[in-house]
Amino acid sequence: MLALILLHCASHCVLTSALVVAARPNILLLFPDQWRYDWDGFSRPNQPDAPGSLLHLPNTRSVADRGTRFTTAYVPAPVCAPSRSCLAAGREYDQTGVPSNSFDYPQNQSTFYQQLRSSGYHVMTTGKDDLTKKSQLGSKTGYPGCPTCLDGDGRYRQQELGFSDALRYSGKMDVVDLDSPHEMYGYYLRNHTVKFLNTSITGWEAHKACLQKGPIAECMNSTFTKELYEDDFTANNAIRLLQRAPTAKPWFLHVSFPGPHSPFLVTAAMRNAASDGRNWPNATDDPNGVTRGGVCNVVTMPTVVPNQHQERRCNYAAEIENLDRLFGLVLNEVKNRQEMNNTIVCIASDHGEMLGDHGDISKSKPWEGSAHVPLMCAGPGILHNHTVTRPVATMDMSGTFIDYANAELSLGMTTVSFRSLLEKKDITSTNYRTFVSSGLSNFRMVVWENPADQRQWKYICCKGKCPGSPSTAPTSKKINGFVEMLIDIVQDPYDMNDISMENQQIVHLLRTWLPDAYAKGCSEL
Repeated sequence: MLALILLHCASHCVLTSALVVAARPNILLLFPDQWRYDWDGFSRPNQPDAPGSLLHLPNTRSVADRGTRFTTAYVPAPVCAPSRSCLAAGREYDQTGVPSNSFDYPQNQSTFYQQLRSSGYHVMTTGKDDLTKKSQLGSKTGYPGCPTCLDGDGRYRQQELGFSDALRYSGKMDVVDLDSPHEMYGYYLRNHTVKFLNTSITGWEAHKACLQKGPIAECMNSTFTKELYEDDFTANNAIRLLQRAPTAKPWFLHVSFPGPHSPFLVTAAMRNAASDGRNWPNATDDPNGVTRGGVCNVVTMPTVVPNQHQERRCNYAAEIENLDRLFGLVLNEVKNRQEMNNTIVCIASDHGEMLGDHGDISKSKPWEGSAHVPLMCAGPGILHNHTVTRPVATMDMSGTFIDYANAELSLGMTTVSFRSLLEKKDITSTNYRTFVSSGLSNFRMVVWENPADQRQWKYICCKGKCPGSPSTAPTSKKINGFVEMLIDIVQDPYDMNDISMENQQIVHLLRTWLPDAYAKGCSEL
């Protein structure tokens, strides 16, 4: 009898364990690079000139329709490696150990990928994750972290970072950083030939030419093709990873698309798809015409964005619309596995792009175009066609994924799950962080929604002049050189009006949430 009871108990325990594992969802993170919040395909009533619904993004909209979209999501640091490292570490910028793009992710610091893998997930990644940006995936250090790695195989520090399977490489200009291929995508290009006039050249030569690192004559419609385009390459690699993933355990896949990061290099077909008469808006506060909007011109060869005029915004739109098409390919593979009903899909980005606002391009700034990004999630248990306006931190995706995986936070992680915001309509009853923080180089900032009136504030403290400041920004208000600004982000979505003087009570509150050095610097008169 005892044996029968023990046998029954053992069988029951195994069955229960299997049910628990089966209940844990798969997780797919679609993660473009440098995608600003107001180019996400949705209209914004307080920004009549934003591109919003001008973009054709059916797959992005489909995820939002069957899920929850956050309209006020901020990155922990508006530049590639620090932002991605904060997400991996589940820590704020000042606690992550990656202050700029000149650092690799610390080798002894845990990642949320490790936590998922330890809990039984098959953890995958592909694309430009920038967790080993300084060493260029080991190509500049001789692969000391992986004795069995081969040059360009994408496996450098794979196990250590927490991945079960990976196809990792560099993005955009880092691919052509050296005279010959040194990472996976570069080798892929070199192993393919393309038609050039009456002869052929390698895809590597064509790619370098289009990025203005080789003879520009070699950059033609026949040499720069969709088949060799890096975002398409990334989507295909995501599908490869899914096809070889085991079916007996839940999986996580992070798809790090290199686009729409600058330079905004697009194929002729991509550009022409954005040349259908849509009138793209001008940049805000751009007196020198760094970037203008307008109607795109049809082109017959690949386009590298020039220093001025509307091509920058046309090509940016073309990259985003191509990314949306690629989202669909990856999502279709999940459907082919018959796993969509048990898969959480999130779409977000590591930082934005100034696109000429305040006469500036690129990122690395505390302004909305740089630090504010799209974020949406759909899947089992998540509210459909739901919008959350409350400020959230993109680094809290890691805590949310750990929450859904029923895994554990690692020691030192400060990430907070926003699962309650995804599943509850009454967000006042949810337990989420009071404020969102971000920083880089010489600035720190916090974003806060006043629960009393839902007014949303962004407080910025800069040690010296704030980088890429709006033309209306103060240059210095402190005798020690610190500068502070307070922005109403709903009424002033382009950071044009500092209203700190007339809202000192808010300033004093938000200042207390800064790191000590900045709180002290901006409090000393």
